[in-house]
Amino acid sequence: MEDMTEVEARAEAVRRWGPTGAVRLWKETQRSGRVRRGRLARYRCMVGNGNLGKACSVVGQGDTWREAFLDAREVGAAARNA
Repeated sequence: MEDMTEVEARAEAVRRWGPTGAVRLWKETQRSGRVRRGRLARYRCMVGNGNLGKACSVVGQGDTWREAFLDAREVGAAARNA
């Protein structure tokens, strides 16, 4: 199955989370020369709401847009369930 384009991913984020839905794509040119640590270092695609900033309550990441949407969950949900 072919992955979504960035435009399709943005439309899906808006469909899921309304006008605050957002996507971010880390391109290889943005990564070169910079060392990213932590969870963000592994994935190219990020989806969520709240413009993916401090107001973000849902976030998902993956190597493809589909993986990122499948990973989408409430921020801090794992900590609340522990």
